[in-house]
Amino acid sequence: MHVTRVTPAAAETLTPRGAITAAFPQPGPARGPWPVWLETMLSRMAERRQLLALKERDLRDIGLTPAEAWALARKPLWRR
Repeated sequence: MHVTRVTPAAAETLTPRGAITAAFPQPGPARGPWPVWLETMLSRMAERRQLLALKERDLRDIGLTPAEAWALARKPLWRR
C-alpha cells in the first residue's frame, strides 16, 4: 500500500467526508426471508379483507360474484 503525505493546501481541495457518504450511502440491515415472507402475508391479508368489504355492485365491476369473492378471501394466506 502506498501512503502519500497531504499538505494543508492540498487538504482543502479534497471533498469533505459528508459528500463521500452522501454519494455512497451505507447499506441498511440485511433482509432475510422472514421479513419478506411476513410482509407478503400481511399484504395478502389486507387485500382479502378489502375484497370482503366490497359491495355486490363493486364485485360485479371486477367480474366476481359474492361467492367467488368469499372463496378467494377465505383461502389460506400461503396460497395465491
